[in-house]
Amino acid sequence: MQKIAFRALALPALLALGACGTEPGRTDDNAAGAANAAAPANAAIPAPAPPAARSPLVLEGAGLGIPDASPPRIVSFDTPKAAAIDALTKALGRPPSELGENGECPGGALEFAAWKDEIIIWFENGLFAGWDNKGKLKTTGGIGIGSSRSDLAQLAGMEVEESTLGTEFRAGGLSGILSSKAADARVTHLWGGATCVFR
Repeated sequence: MQKIAFRALALPALLALGACGTEPGRTDDNAAGAANAAAPANAAIPAPAPPAARSPLVLEGAGLGIPDASPPRIVSFDTPKAAAIDALTKALGRPPSELGENGECPGGALEFAAWKDEIIIWFENGLFAGWDNKGKLKTTGGIGIGSSRSDLAQLAGMEVEESTLGTEFRAGGLSGILSSKAADARVTHLWGGATCVFR
């Protein structure tokens, strides 16, 4: 009887000792280490790429496009001078850096409004007559200063000829100069409409 009683008391004591292995709210060090190893240390989430900057003006064969206007619009040739300057001032966020007249243009005197390093617009008889790209502005198809001759192939009615200006091209209402006759030549000048081009 004494042996039976001892065994009966010994079993609950062993169970109690087994339950005392950990404190409430604590995990085993090995289990915690495994959990930490599973999680990447200092996992960085890449920031989303900023949206591409949108051009305030788009070069057109018949004028200049303003994509951010509501609704988007084209300042077409024959637009009165004041209205054209106002539209470009709003689109570019600043007034022209220079206003003037060039009386020595081959086709006769032309007035102009210039936004430095960006664009010059020309006026004939008080109406918007042409533009001369001086910066990074492009057509809707991505044609601008620095475009390759092969890029110009997308333009309708492409013509290239040697003139007193160099390797000159005309297409889709646009005109310009290429750096050479080579297939990989680049656009160095780009204009549309009536401008003050000396031949």
